[in-house]
Amino acid sequence: MKLSITSTEKLQNFYLKDLNDKTFIIELDTGQNIPEGWYNLIIPYVDKKVEISNISINGNSIKELIYTGFYTDGNGVRHQPANAVWDQNGYYSIWIHTQSGILWQSICDQIRSGDFGTNLFEKYMLTVDKNIIIKEDCFDNILKSYFANGHGPRWWLKNDRLTPYKIIDNDNILKTDTSKLLLELKKCLPYTQKDLSGVKGWHRYGLKNGPTDLPFVEIDDVPSNFVQEFIRKLGYKRIIDIAIQTLTPNTAVPDHRDDHYRRQGYEYTSGAKKFYWNLGSTKDIYFKLGESGLLPLEKPMFINTVEHVHAVVNQSEEERTVIHMYGEL
Repeated sequence: MKLSITSTEKLQNFYLKDLNDKTFIIELDTGQNIPEGWYNLIIPYVDKKVEISNISINGNSIKELIYTGFYTDGNGVRHQPANAVWDQNGYYSIWIHTQSGILWQSICDQIRSGDFGTNLFEKYMLTVDKNIIIKEDCFDNILKSYFANGHGPRWWLKNDRLTPYKIIDNDNILKTDTSKLLLELKKCLPYTQKDLSGVKGWHRYGLKNGPTDLPFVEIDDVPSNFVQEFIRKLGYKRIIDIAIQTLTPNTAVPDHRDDHYRRQGYEYTSGAKKFYWNLGSTKDIYFKLGESGLLPLEKPMFINTVEHVHAVVNQSEEERTVIHMYGEL
């Protein structure tokens, strides 16, 4: 690949990082023998403001795709559109591909033409699906290859059927006493399913017996005032189902896609509408949600497991516990 950058000052420091987080130091305007694929071009601020007006790959300008880049300032604030570097500890970054045709195909499939040159983060969320290596001796080749082959960056429209997830930053949720929540939930979930889908160690405790589907359950009919209050804080008007799922160490939920599209409640489950909270440590627990990559399990969120293939690996030494629910938002 030959990379060229037009800027107001000669760039003193820049590098590429691939989907394995491996760093490549390259020269501009000359062919570089690097593996084909996606790279994050990172240009740190050095000692003066530098404006970037064009980026070319193999002699072809990326034109308006340059607006997918953004600047993160020294305080960690993200700016877009912003094709420049200007303060200490700040850096500019943009995802590029060694094959410009693949870059154009990918970005133009994801971003509407009229949105280039605006702050894309107002309408879209950016995810990066990286290459993740899981334990060789615990999981089959399907799981290992699923995690090991990342799709790279992707821009997703917010509040869309295909939006992969929404992180919950509401302090009223984050400050929940999760130990009490688990205790109260166990009083509300009378049905137990052991070894789901034949996976030893994948267990479920649910509000309903059978598939997650209509009819609704009114929130006032959930037998815990604490749980009722929690459900209302999440924004649900009525509940379809609530569950606790556990996964023993060195166990995985295999690749699959939830088949709610054939159920009566599909309109309430399609999209990022499934509440999901991984309680306890998230170390060595990986949840890959299709082309969006690994979920940021440190916070509660609404996730979309109906429209995306997904798999979970617990290669920690502790049992993984999650709570999730569906309902009318």
